[in-house]
Amino acid sequence: MTKHQIDPRLFTESDLTRHLLAARGTQWMRGNRGDPYALILRAQGIDPHVLYRGMRGRPALRQSESDVWVTADHAAGAEVLADPRLGPADARARRRRVFGLDSRTTLKHVLAVDDSLLGMDRAALSRLTEFAAPALGPGAVEEHREAVREVCAETLGSIDGDFDLMTDYARACVTEVYARLLALPVERRPEFAELCSGAGLALDAQLCPPTLEMTHRLIASYDGLRHLLADLVAARADGADPTSGPDVVRGLLRGAGPGTPHADPAENTTSALMLTVVIGVEVTAQLVCGAMLALLEQPDEWESLRADPELTAGAVEETLRHSPPVRLESRIAGEAMSVAGQPVGKGDQIVVLVDAANRDPEVFSEPDRFRITRRPAAPHLSLTSGSYPGFVAPLVRMVAQEALRTLAGQGPARLRTDAEVIRRIRSPVLGGVARYPVTVAQ
Repeated sequence: MTKHQIDPRLFTESDLTRHLLAARGTQWMRGNRGDPYALILRAQGIDPHVLYRGMRGRPALRQSESDVWVTADHAAGAEVLADPRLGPADARARRRRVFGLDSRTTLKHVLAVDDSLLGMDRAALSRLTEFAAPALGPGAVEEHREAVREVCAETLGSIDGDFDLMTDYARACVTEVYARLLALPVERRPEFAELCSGAGLALDAQLCPPTLEMTHRLIASYDGLRHLLADLVAARADGADPTSGPDVVRGLLRGAGPGTPHADPAENTTSALMLTVVIGVEVTAQLVCGAMLALLEQPDEWESLRADPELTAGAVEETLRHSPPVRLESRIAGEAMSVAGQPVGKGDQIVVLVDAANRDPEVFSEPDRFRITRRPAAPHLSLTSGSYPGFVAPLVRMVAQEALRTLAGQGPARLRTDAEVIRRIRSPVLGGVARYPVTVAQ
């Protein structure tokens, strides 16, 4: 059970510190004893793909020393992610005390940022997805493609010489895109960008304890973002906002109907926007950087994309397979069941190593090679339906495609990665890129 996933807002500074330190210490000690899953969660300089090699084979689902079921197998991962009995949280869990090194209950999840949203059960998430489809579904986001393309061109055009691909382009471009889709007032966009950056820590914090400073930033950013979006929704709902023209907020408000998670259309709209922004902004920026890392490591693929920008969609899909922006997907069994031939108890945690499953040699030929023209025999497991990363998949894909298309078609002919790419600390879920300096070669 996930009894030690706590809401950090409810605890004193000292108790929160003790919880985070004990959680980190537990993962560290189990990693020292050779538990590969603990080593993955430690995210401390070990290439997880080295660990995956020893986690393949049979049985496909294995119980780690951390008392968590883990799979690197594509078929088992697909089974887990598709099963409606497996959800993101344990409804029976009660987070009333912090985790300690002498605890008898195994630590699984660490922080609960928002149970009502990031712990939403699959049925409620499905209803919210249906509610949001007219404004955020695949057909709806296509209507914004030209506007997204303009933002990407503007962002790239403001860059002169060497630049940081994450901070100067990917994050700057993506946050501006999302701000414009919300028709957010210009004067609030710097605040919006800062809040998105802090709230983007949420997925990692569920499985890996952040530092105390990171925790405070995460909660302040998440709550600040909710407040900003709720105000925006309220203003559009009562007509007080003078902003004219179509936008995602108005589109969601018009989509109110029966069977949605909440009776109040404004509450449904705020929930949909929170998932879109908290998950979407970070995942999109990481996807763009992941694509460029892979492309610049294989210059022939980058040249192919530059020669034919219409290959962008394939480049995004191959990045989702080869270098997924969400590496781990955690599920909790809602009942006793069998998964990949293994009996799993009610309340047990199952983790799909998405980036391992996406390179399963039994499914993908030359799995470690990045090929933008790949036509795989089976779909990858990134941004699947039934999870909150999947909720934002249509918008994430479209924005990432346009960001890459702009770089390939309008960016410098030759780019090099001379300096080290800096990743965020304690980021096993996202493998979050913080800095990505690139050199414009002469």
